[in-house]
Amino acid sequence: MIHFFRKIRQQLFSKGKFSSYLLYALGEIALVMIGILLALQVNNWNSLRLQQNEITSKYERLLTELNSTSARVEQKAQYLDSIIVGRNKRSLELLSKKNEDSIHLIYNSLQGVTNVVTVGYDMPATNEFMEAGYISAIDNDSLKSLFLNLKRSLSFGTIVDDYAKTQLNTLIEPYVVKNINYAQMVKGQSMITVNPTRDYTVFFNDLELENILNLKIETDVTKINYLKTFNAILRETASVISSELEKSK
Repeated sequence: MIHFFRKIRQQLFSKGKFSSYLLYALGEIALVMIGILLALQVNNWNSLRLQQNEITSKYERLLTELNSTSARVEQKAQYLDSIIVGRNKRSLELLSKKNEDSIHLIYNSLQGVTNVVTVGYDMPATNEFMEAGYISAIDNDSLKSLFLNLKRSLSFGTIVDDYAKTQLNTLIEPYVVKNINYAQMVKGQSMITVNPTRDYTVFFNDLELENILNLKIETDVTKINYLKTFNAILRETASVISSELEKSK
């Protein structure tokens, strides 16, 4: 083929047909450039196809992780609401009644103030997918937006946990150490109660304890609301990924 084109150029040049030669040369250059562009385009198509295939192959693993995390998030939100917040509300109810015959029961519910439940989640498959830059290659704009929301939500969970940890270390534990017999409260089998609390009426007018309980409730309600929002993102992301997997079949 190259020999054929060279022969045509030589014939045009030898016959003095410079204008025809020039046009032919330009046409040949254009053909070469078109060939190069087509080759590049095909290469780009292949690269995109391979990348999409790789993304699709990772969707199965992501779907498993999203569904399992969603189940754990739902259980944790229920535990926080029914157990932790419930115990702290029970403590406030006992304080508000100021009943000497029942105030001793506060040691059964005060564990709610020291029980700190984390809401941060380790999602290795999801984090690996996002950090590898696959989000920008996703064609589905809705799914791309969901992954960005998921990334922000995971970061916010860490912030909430850090706040709760600070609250425990700087506010709750110092109060417990000074005012509550911890071994008596948690009924630890390996602990020994030396100075048990006998006069529980001291808690009736304890504004600090009242504030701590309400602040702990506020923090845990924030966690519950966060978990519900986070779970909604997890479920929607899983649903869209399932649809994408169906399309790829």
